[in-house]
Amino acid sequence: MTIAGINFHGPISHPATTKLRNVICGGVNERLQQGPNTGKRRFDKLYLFISSSGGQVDDGISLFGFLRSLPVEVTTINTGLVASIAIMPFMAGKRRIALPHSRFHFHDFEWNYPAAHNLTRLEYQDHTQLLNSGRETTLEVLKENTSLTDKDFEQLKLFEVPIIKDAAFAKEKGIIHEINYVAIPEEMNIFNIDY
Repeated sequence: MTIAGINFHGPISHPATTKLRNVICGGVNERLQQGPNTGKRRFDKLYLFISSSGGQVDDGISLFGFLRSLPVEVTTINTGLVASIAIMPFMAGKRRIALPHSRFHFHDFEWNYPAAHNLTRLEYQDHTQLLNSGRETTLEVLKENTSLTDKDFEQLKLFEVPIIKDAAFAKEKGIIHEINYVAIPEEMNIFNIDY
């Protein structure tokens, strides 16, 4: 088995996520050119080293679906901070690891406007619906892939008030499977996302 490592430290928004998707596609599409396995995928595992303060809700949800759909096994590693909507692509890992010093940041969802402009009442309503939908999707993904319950969300107010949780909390609640430094195998090719 050959592993591709991708290091991503940046926002979950364009242009950073475009570059992330391009590197992932490049690694997944790479094929062996010689030998008995000619034409087979060069990499059958992907390690996504990620640290992100979050970004756009639609990018985060889309990345989750994209990573889950890949024809290779994905492991996600929190190398520092996985915050806000960055939790979604992190949760796409079949195996999820947090470095001992890493943190997870939860807060209510927000909508950013790049410049001042007027909105109608219906446009505000539309944006609120999009935020609520993104929040509900994130809650569903967390409940399906962790041991977090409705009672946990209610008591901890994870998507109501800002809160930072450590790797021990993430392990206890099943957000991660392991707390550890990742020993990078000699054969792992590492690609850095530079945006």
